[in-house]
Amino acid sequence: MNKYFSQKTKSTDKDELIGVLSSISYDDPVVKYRGSKVTKIASLIAEKELKIPISLAIDLFYVFYLPMPILKPRDSISKNKRYHYKVIDSLLKSSFIHDIRSKTVVDSLMSSIAASIFISEFKQLENERSFGNATSNRRGEQEGREDEKAIRRNVEKAIANTMRDVENAKKLRMLIEGERPGTVSIMAYEEYGPELIRLARNVEVRKILEILAGIKPWNINIPERKQRFKHGELMGYELGKDIERIVPSALALPDELFYLRFLENRLLLYQKMLSQGKGPLYVLLDKSGSMDGIKMTWAKAVALSLYMRAVREHREFYFRFFDSIPYPLAKISRRPRASNVLKLIDYIARVRGSGGTDISKAIITACNDIRTGSVRETSDIIIITDGVDRIAEQLVTYNLRKANARLISVMIMGDNKSLKNISVKYFTVSRFNTKNIIQIVEA
Repeated sequence: MNKYFSQKTKSTDKDELIGVLSSISYDDPVVKYRGSKVTKIASLIAEKELKIPISLAIDLFYVFYLPMPILKPRDSISKNKRYHYKVIDSLLKSSFIHDIRSKTVVDSLMSSIAASIFISEFKQLENERSFGNATSNRRGEQEGREDEKAIRRNVEKAIANTMRDVENAKKLRMLIEGERPGTVSIMAYEEYGPELIRLARNVEVRKILEILAGIKPWNINIPERKQRFKHGELMGYELGKDIERIVPSALALPDELFYLRFLENRLLLYQKMLSQGKGPLYVLLDKSGSMDGIKMTWAKAVALSLYMRAVREHREFYFRFFDSIPYPLAKISRRPRASNVLKLIDYIARVRGSGGTDISKAIITACNDIRTGSVRETSDIIIITDGVDRIAEQLVTYNLRKANARLISVMIMGDNKSLKNISVKYFTVSRFNTKNIIQIVEA
């Protein structure tokens, strides 16, 4: 029996290239490249070479990519393409197809990912039985109907699994780009597409993404640093004698009163401020034993939500785990590279809570990074912890002042009065409801 996916038929190479969808130029180099990309990624997912007909890979890509893919008339399909036709027809009739296509239409990256995951899942299901083929000797009408039903069942199972993975891959893509489409090039994504899929299937990453969907990073109110500037933004009023900022009503004063107030620095002036700009976000995440479990998952989600904020605000992002010692510093530039962000997500997902806690050492290390130039222009250090530790308030405050940095604390189901005393902002995180949505409120 010839296996459709594993053996070639007696048809010509040209016939092998032709698929079952209308209006597709199967000999176009771009079309063939997209099909080969699907085949390559599917093989990487399966961790073995999959012998997939290029025509099937192309059709699967365009089922997800085109706004309205249309099958050729059934009676125009050659015998050696009937199995191929049944797979695509079953896919287009699937109960999941509209949901999944809402995430893939006219998106070459997501279409490649969806097609690759589907074919690897479907191939695995088909291997569990003696699947249909192009030159089957079973020509009975009843047997043909049973074979078609089996294809539909496997397509439905495969597309259900594909839907879950594509949804997570889409969330990861949004995470990498900080909800700013186009931040990372499509070519960079295609190079790291298999890694994107691997992370989308990671159990810990799924948990983080589920919680991340319910986080609003803007609730962590980071006050913007401003400085006085006579040509800056109007912020209010003040007394002084800077004529360039004088309020027009002050000019209506009698001359004697005007000059008296001028000499006494009591003229009514506009107060104008200029933003100092936003330096990188420096995030410290507590991985001590007391953080293990749900606290750790929440903390990871908060840290990644802050990364999204950094990308949206065109800020560099610095990240460091700590317990009783600080761990290596990770950095993501203002224009993130897909490879670096995927490595960061993988790193964050793999780490588990263990060890002791030394919050003071972690903050002082961050201050030293700023002072020695490892982190440039940084003014805000955000620490995510449950606060189970004593803080050397005076020493930490001294280092923060020397580094010209501000501390913002995010408490995960905990409280620490010392941290609250030395923080410019102090937030608490707790469960909002039973659907893993958490709330971040200022304490």
